Amino acid sequence: MSKLIGWVIAGGAVVGIVKLLQMQNVSNQSTMKLVNPRIHQVNLGGISFRTEVSINNPSNDSVTITKPVVSLISGSNLLAQSLAENKTIEIRPLGVTQIDTIELLLSWTVIAKLVKEIVPKIPGIISAFRTRNFKDLSSKIGVPIDMTFSTYVNGIFYQSEPTKII
Repeated sequence: MSKLIGWVIAGGAVVGIVKLLQMQNVSNQSTMKLVNPRIHQVNLGGISFRTEVSINNPSNDSVTITKPVVSLISGSNLLAQSLAENKTIEIRPLGVTQIDTIELLLSWTVIAKLVKEIVPKIPGIISAFRTRNFKDLSSKIGVPIDMTFSTYVNGIFYQSEPTKII
């Protein structure tokens, strides 16, 4: 009986390792791009941004993910976050998969805080524009905005590292 339990555990470990290798293969080879990013609505709540995401998977492996939750952060402050949906999406092999619309709402209070931090830096921003030193522009603005996303990949939680937007 103990040999049977050992074989079951070993088989489970092998299946888990194969799944992890497939996820790693898809992750290494896939590319994502935003499709049609736009300002959707401006109202009393704030400014609503929408985009779709296209995932190109040139590998022979497929994975199943949940619809990602996208977050905008500045330092340790959460600026905006898309709504969580328990919707599964299969990233098929050798193809392009479209993810439904992702919407972020920046409230007016968040926008006011960002503007309050940027206003004193306007002279430096103008000088960066005049000298066409666009690499220096993001440091002159001085308000770091990063984006992260979280999802489940084949049932395992994944959260991306922050990606600098500004």
